[in-house]
Amino acid sequence: MIFEKLHLTGPGGSPYKLGEPMHVHDGARFLGTVEPIEVGPDRSEVRISRFSSAPSVGSGQRNFGPLLLVEVTLFLVERFRNIQSVHFNLRREIEVYGDGMMVAAARAELLRSIGATDVHARPQPDPSNPGNFVVGGAWVYTEDSLLALRLAVALQRDLYGESLARVATKKTGLPALRRFKRWWVRDDGA
Repeated sequence: MIFEKLHLTGPGGSPYKLGEPMHVHDGARFLGTVEPIEVGPDRSEVRISRFSSAPSVGSGQRNFGPLLLVEVTLFLVERFRNIQSVHFNLRREIEVYGDGMMVAAARAELLRSIGATDVHARPQPDPSNPGNFVVGGAWVYTEDSLLALRLAVALQRDLYGESLARVATKKTGLPALRRFKRWWVRDDGA
């Protein structure tokens, strides 16, 4: 199976309505919810701040974060033509994924790659969880930023598809490869 894109819906699989929590699926697999997506009074800007993973998604399966961010952004600006800006305020506790500063830098670089401006990473003031950062920025609708966003989505889809293929190869290909190696070694020694 070849990965094409994430499937984004409203609650219960209904078509997504601006302002609702957004449910994210990879095929039939529920990945989690983007909540809340705040909508400005004139509906020309939205704010994305939090993704809550489904309980079935383990910490080792979180390789879809960059794809999620760009895919949701593209979905919103293509589906709702009146959206002129998307603001990011990414506050996920990230110390559990390794060096918080490196994760924050990668998120900031991802935002820059889609044409976001005013990109910043600041420590999250919570002494009980040191090493967490808030990464923010604003994506404004222009031809150049839309092109950058579409290129980033294509790249992240490819990277995610490759990671799925590697996992599938590890699950199915390794035993076959081991059997081949054993056969080869026995055949070579005879």
